[in-house]
Amino acid sequence: MESNSDPSLTPLRCEQLLIESFPDNLPKLPQAHLLDEPQKLSALVISPGRAQAAEVLAQSGSFQTIHAWYLDLHDASQVSFEESSIDESSTAAGNQPTVDVLCGADLPEESYDLITMPVLRRGEAEYTRDLLQQAHQRLVPGGQLAVAVDNPKDQWLHEQLQPMFDKVTNLRQTKGCVYWAKKTSELRKQKDFSCQFAFRDEGRLIQAFSRPGVFSHRRLDNGARQLMLTAEIGPQDNVLDMGCGCGSVALAAAFKTSGQVFGVDSNARAIQCLKKGAELNGLTNIHAVWNADGQIELPVPLDVALANPPYFADNDIAQHFVDTAYCLLRPGGALLVVTKQPSWYEAYFQHLLDDVVIFEAARYFIACGRKPSDTNG
Repeated sequence: MESNSDPSLTPLRCEQLLIESFPDNLPKLPQAHLLDEPQKLSALVISPGRAQAAEVLAQSGSFQTIHAWYLDLHDASQVSFEESSIDESSTAAGNQPTVDVLCGADLPEESYDLITMPVLRRGEAEYTRDLLQQAHQRLVPGGQLAVAVDNPKDQWLHEQLQPMFDKVTNLRQTKGCVYWAKKTSELRKQKDFSCQFAFRDEGRLIQAFSRPGVFSHRRLDNGARQLMLTAEIGPQDNVLDMGCGCGSVALAAAFKTSGQVFGVDSNARAIQCLKKGAELNGLTNIHAVWNADGQIELPVPLDVALANPPYFADNDIAQHFVDTAYCLLRPGGALLVVTKQPSWYEAYFQHLLDDVVIFEAARYFIACGRKPSDTNG
């Protein structure tokens, strides 16, 4: 996987705390002369940042296989590990580790001796609980889970770990907390964090499916509702839902047209949720597209593009959504975006689209326009 990772970036505080705890807590390999066969340990790094913990594990010489896992394809594409970062002594001893960046809806279906998980103090609680449960399941008996959070007063994360492990060691510091725990038994109960919910659009009851880590988990987003109410979709229109999340907008659109509806998202679970939603509603004209770079080829030109971009990243994501939709629209095709911050769209749309209109819709704004008819791309 290609990457734009900057090796000079400082690890997130929660990941740095975890890295600093490694020297006294990492499992040690027995001396080679005491073993009939060389022992190979494996590790999984779950990181909200650039997974620098994986490089540190590679340098330790204790692990043969190291995986860095991401839910989002864009996040995964930002990470790379240079061969030069691997300690020469590890290579000389025949223990050169491999570090692979993986991306998917769930943790890899493999067993690990160590799983590390930095957690942001403002992270999504249910998503964290989901990953903790999966991490416990992936550990071998006797395997260790190391979790860190950038909150020195943490109680919540500690409370999540205690029912899962017989003993949880708390390394509380001024900048956060690090927890180490060893798996001694399987979990007695496993929680299903997924959710099927229903919403109405034009009197029709639509079933949606969502999971933690996906936008608008367990509910219909109010911005998505306004987008549904505003969009005019013809009976044969081909439609794009850019950044589809759990797929509510795409599902509603698919009921209104016999054309093709494409839901695009970089989040692996979002793609999974959209496919499940299409199945629940018996919709065969929905296509889920897992993509992060905007380089998309569709079999048909689009008549309508809809988007509900996030507000973070200084409009970089919003521009990515708009630019990608623009390229996929046919000349004269319509683009509609829902937002609470219309000023950026007003400025950006003016040089890009014709017939630009921005209007208020129930505490939101809808920015819309048409791709010029005299353009070929």
